[in-house]
Amino acid sequence: MNAFFSVIIPVYNRSHLLGETIDTVLAQRYPHFEIIIVDDGSTENIKKVLGESYSNEPRIRYFRKENEERGAARNFGLQQAKGDYAVFFDSDDFMKLHYLETLNKIIVENPGVKLLATKYNYDNNGKTEYHPFLQRLAEGWYDQDLFLKGNILACNYCVRIKDPDLKFFPPQRELASMEDWLFLLANLARNKIFIRDEICVSMRQHDERSMSNNQKVIEARKKATEWALNTIELSASKKKTLIAWSHYFCGVHQYLDHKRSAAVKEAIAAIKGDGWQRPFLLLLGKSIVGRKLIKKMR
Repeated sequence: MNAFFSVIIPVYNRSHLLGETIDTVLAQRYPHFEIIIVDDGSTENIKKVLGESYSNEPRIRYFRKENEERGAARNFGLQQAKGDYAVFFDSDDFMKLHYLETLNKIIVENPGVKLLATKYNYDNNGKTEYHPFLQRLAEGWYDQDLFLKGNILACNYCVRIKDPDLKFFPPQRELASMEDWLFLLANLARNKIFIRDEICVSMRQHDERSMSNNQKVIEARKKATEWALNTIELSASKKKTLIAWSHYFCGVHQYLDHKRSAAVKEAIAAIKGDGWQRPFLLLLGKSIVGRKLIKKMR
């Protein structure tokens, strides 16, 4: 059976979560896929874990490489892929039964589409939560502008592998956790992405996620912003928006870390960059008052 989709899953440890993720891929109603597991230098024996449960599953292909972070791991997966389209997926998330089926429908309806995605929700210890902006987003085609403020899709998107203009992920270690955002910005410089108004993925919320260390995320966002400004095709107005909303992003994470003065500085920088936007003003007000006091007032 030929694989139309190559589901690329970078893995660094998390062997206790990986099986549940793989099972949701194997359960897909659309059958024409392969699963590429890229073991990014795990200290756990991922190959043994796979062998214990999936030794007779020909759709799973396992590769081990030295640890270089997710961007390089996804690039490696793309180079091994036999499918026409790559579906990027994290090693701790869940596919709903109709995910690949839905992606295939989009491709059939839009022959030659290069980038496509569906929506997702969060699984927070069994409680379903939603991304507020993504939940309201209308179905349709979107260009680079949608992602100047940040990445609302995480890694939950699909790309045409045989596109000669496809830009690979930035492999630099210091850009880890921002590689998906930069990949989309780069590949949407001259393309559009189709987003289906249908939830097909659940992202598991837990303390091991790469976005849980606020200071690490802030540093990655700053370096990613610099990389984008120097590498990606952006107009002057787009650069202005990207810079301002990166200040806002960093300010939010400073606020979450109870670093009020740093959050205030970032909020002011965002306002100077892109005007009196409501999110900037809310961040400024919350940062002045402080997260602890706000909790007490509730």
